Amino acid sequence: MKINKWLIVLVILSIIATIVIYPKLPDKIPMHWNFKGEIDGYGDRTSVFATATLPLILYILMVFIPRIDPKKESYKKHAKAYEITILAMTLLFILLHWITISVGLGYEIPVDMIVKICIGILFIIIGNYMGQIRHNYFFGIRTPWTLASETSWRKTHKIGGIGFIIVGILFVIASPIRNQLFSMLCFVALMILIVIVTVYSYFVYKKDSQ
Repeated sequence: MKINKWLIVLVILSIIATIVIYPKLPDKIPMHWNFKGEIDGYGDRTSVFATATLPLILYILMVFIPRIDPKKESYKKHAKAYEITILAMTLLFILLHWITISVGLGYEIPVDMIVKICIGILFIIIGNYMGQIRHNYFFGIRTPWTLASETSWRKTHKIGGIGFIIVGILFVIASPIRNQLFSMLCFVALMILIVIVTVYSYFVYKKDSQ
C-alpha cells in the first residue's frame, strides 16, 4: 500500500508539539472518563508520550500487516477501504491525545460528546467501506467461519457494514445526551451487532458447506 506522507508528517508534528508543551503540563493528567463525561482516572504526565506515539505505532503496524498476510493480494482489491480506515483511526488517536492534553491544561471540553461523535463517525466510515473488504486474515470481521468461507466473508461484511453504519448513527445521536443509561445502550447495541454478525457468519458458512 502507498505510504501517506502527509499523515506521517502530521503524526510527527503532533509528537514534537507534545515535547514542546510537556513542561507546562501538571504532574497528573486525566486519562479516563466515565459515561457521564466525568474524569475517573489520572496518570503521570509522562503518559502523554505514550498517547503521542500511539498513532505512529498504529500506522506503522497497519502498513506492515498486509506484507505478512497470506492473502496480501486482497489488500490491492480493497486498498481504498484500508487506506481510509487507517487515516480515520490515526486521526482519531491524534485527536484523543490532544483532548487529553487540553483537559490536563485546564480547558473545559465536553470529552464524552466528542468521543461519542468520533466513534460514531469512525463506525459510519468503516461501515460504508466494509462491503469492499476482501478475504484476508487481519482486516475486517474475522470469525472462524468468515475465514473458512469466502461466501460467508462476503455476505457477513455486507450485513456488518449496514450494522456498523446504524450503530455509528446511534453514537452520533447519543453524543449530546449526558445520560449514563442512554450511553450504555449504544455500547449494548454494538455488542448485539457483534453477536449478530458472528451468528450470521456461522449460518452462511453452514449453508455454503452443504
